[in-house]
Amino acid sequence: MRSSRVSVLARFGSAAAVAGLALAGALAPATASAAVRHHHSHHKIATHLFVRAHAVKGTGHKSDTIAGLLLAARHRIVGKTVVLESRTHKTKFAVVASAKTDKNGLVKFTVTPTTKTAYVLVFNGTANFRHSHSAVVVLKAPKA
Repeated sequence: MRSSRVSVLARFGSAAAVAGLALAGALAPATASAAVRHHHSHHKIATHLFVRAHAVKGTGHKSDTIAGLLLAARHRIVGKTVVLESRTHKTKFAVVASAKTDKNGLVKFTVTPTTKTAYVLVFNGTANFRHSHSAVVVLKAPKA
């Protein structure tokens, strides 16, 4: 029978590699489960905020209604606060009103712009729902 000679350094290196793999294998399930728990505890549902503007009847196009629909996974979100922000040519967006979504996920604001004004609806999110905002709607001031 032939004897094989392996250096002490090679045997030590092999033993260290095996021990390292064993330790990594033992820690992997704990690390993976901790990552899964952490990920799910902070997962927020994506939201979508749609906007539409139309003139208020009987005002001679002086007032408009800005309506929004707040959805999450195609479901209407009820009882959440949505803010209306506006800006003119020389200003930044600022909050001008807020309202809660109704039983249909809808929110409405009536505005009477005196100059060309841009409006956007904003949902700031909650512990369960992500932040979202609508498209920008630009309304012109009524003709005098």
